[in-house]
Amino acid sequence: MSQAHIHHPELMKRAQYCSISIALCIMAAKIYGWTVTDSVSIFASLIDSMLDVSASAINLIAMRMSMVPPDDNHRFGHDKIEDLAIFAQSMFFFASGLFTMFSAIRRLMEPQDLEMLDTGVNVMIFSMVLTVVLVLYQSYVIRQTHSRIVTADKLHYVVDFLGNALVMVSIYFSARWRVLDAACGILVALYIIYSSYELFMQATKNLIDEEFSEEERGKILAIVSSFGGDVLGLHELKTRYAGRKPFIQFHIEMRPDITLFAAHEISEKIIKAVEKSFEGAEVTIHQDPFGAEIEVNYREAL
Repeated sequence: MSQAHIHHPELMKRAQYCSISIALCIMAAKIYGWTVTDSVSIFASLIDSMLDVSASAINLIAMRMSMVPPDDNHRFGHDKIEDLAIFAQSMFFFASGLFTMFSAIRRLMEPQDLEMLDTGVNVMIFSMVLTVVLVLYQSYVIRQTHSRIVTADKLHYVVDFLGNALVMVSIYFSARWRVLDAACGILVALYIIYSSYELFMQATKNLIDEEFSEEERGKILAIVSSFGGDVLGLHELKTRYAGRKPFIQFHIEMRPDITLFAAHEISEKIIKAVEKSFEGAEVTIHQDPFGAEIEVNYREAL
């Protein structure tokens, strides 16, 4: 094991701690900016920053939980804690998005001049600078670790940078067009509502054990098909996610004349191939002699 690989988990945790710390600083700055300017767009951006803190915290929890082995009471692991947290988060942010939307619409109906515009612009510039610093550090961590969690977090903050730029422009020009602040607030509120819907769907799919997408299932079938000389059929393919951890199980139908040891060796090779395509997956395979299983629930064509 290389020295660099040993340090990957620690580097990933540092990236998440950095993400949470910077997001908290940005949130504090926006609270101040919203208080002194009474800007709806800054308020909407503040709600979005709260989502950032929550998402980064959930990513950190997921990362730490993935490093905790299953125990006697949780033999499948603890990954669904992440789904429960995301579900609760989606409810909170959907309600926050609606509240922000109603506030922005009311401001659109009754426009008013903003106060201390320069302070509002400076707050957004400060937020954008911190976001750039964070994204640059996350890019470094991704190059070192290839972490999917850090990659997802980085994408979220890149989008936030563009949103902060939009809010800054709306504040800057709101002295000339008073409705611009409310219009920008509506756009950010719509983004928050859409993001909360995506979180809700992601968590719900995992909590009810929805199957993988057709593309992902196709990858599994393609891997098993590559062992066609020994594997003649596949049935009872069942897949699900718990947090970011994939669970995959299926029966393979093998030539009846091969030994138990040979069947075990082939199964191990298939498991390793599937795990290579699905990082962190838990793969379970049951071997059947070809033709022995006639009545099955799900038979797949190889």
